[in-house]
Amino acid sequence: MADMLSPVGGISSPDGMMSSLSSLGALSTSLAQGLVKDYAQNELPSESTSRILDAFLNHLPPDSSAVIAEDIISKKDSLKELADHYVSSLLIPLRASGGKTPKAISARPGMELEDIDDIAAEITPQRRDQTRIKADCLARDGNRCLITGAYDINVAVRTLSPAEKENTITSATEAAHIMPFSLAAFGEQQRQSKATIWEVIYHMFPGIRNFSPDDINDPRNILTLNPLLHAEFGKFNMCLEPTTTPNRYHIKKYYNFPSFYEHGLPSDGFVTFTAYDGRYPLPDPNLLSVHAAIGAVLHASGMAENIERILEDFNELRCLAPNGSTEIGMMMLMAF
Repeated sequence: MADMLSPVGGISSPDGMMSSLSSLGALSTSLAQGLVKDYAQNELPSESTSRILDAFLNHLPPDSSAVIAEDIISKKDSLKELADHYVSSLLIPLRASGGKTPKAISARPGMELEDIDDIAAEITPQRRDQTRIKADCLARDGNRCLITGAYDINVAVRTLSPAEKENTITSATEAAHIMPFSLAAFGEQQRQSKATIWEVIYHMFPGIRNFSPDDINDPRNILTLNPLLHAEFGKFNMCLEPTTTPNRYHIKKYYNFPSFYEHGLPSDGFVTFTAYDGRYPLPDPNLLSVHAAIGAVLHASGMAENIERILEDFNELRCLAPNGSTEIGMMMLMAF
């Protein structure tokens, strides 16, 4: 086998090349952190730019953090616009409840619009089809909530004897999407904005490029959950962090996770998924990793609370008074 020549004329091994790439990534991250730190020195008290960018740099998987570092370096003169883009085109759409996603989404500074057009041309609106999805995933999950292990009450009433039901912990269950269903539900006027969101997701998390909006109802993207846990999972107050053991996850709870809900959680803080029906794949660890990373960024940046307040205000106030506040500006992104 012919030797590979290094850029400086020496002999390079694959391990050496990987080491060099790792060093280059660390250098880029260090440079990006320095740029953010410098920006923070002159940041207005009302700004969150440095906190948002720091959260993305420090709380994403290494390959995603490297992407953020490159963005920061290439857009060092427009860091506020970059941070605003991350919030409006990623954090708000993923956190938004009730299917509300931004109508006016900013394109990533320097983004190739052809990439958005390609995605827009390929995606098709999806129907929720909740009854079929829930039935398939209940079969896969043994008719139980994946986290609490509680048996689905409707299945219990139909299939268990009175004695069996008496000795079985039951609860309502729901089919919970990991990547929000609203990202694949749109009218023609929303096609471009949804394509922009997906472009940002693929840009930041290249490991899930094989998952498309058309897969939104695939069992890989569905968890069977108790409704209370479903709500907290959707708010990113609870995440499932993959471990080195296949299908085993650490249950990550943030400070605003209601303590009352903890009584039904595994005492060791971990859960292992088991497929009871091989026709339907278990939830994808890559998708759960993305969900966990976004949860970490939301809470580290302080945007979890900000977006929660924005959503509450949006639901209460359909008429917005243009008083120039950051909250009102962000609320306007939610209008549709």
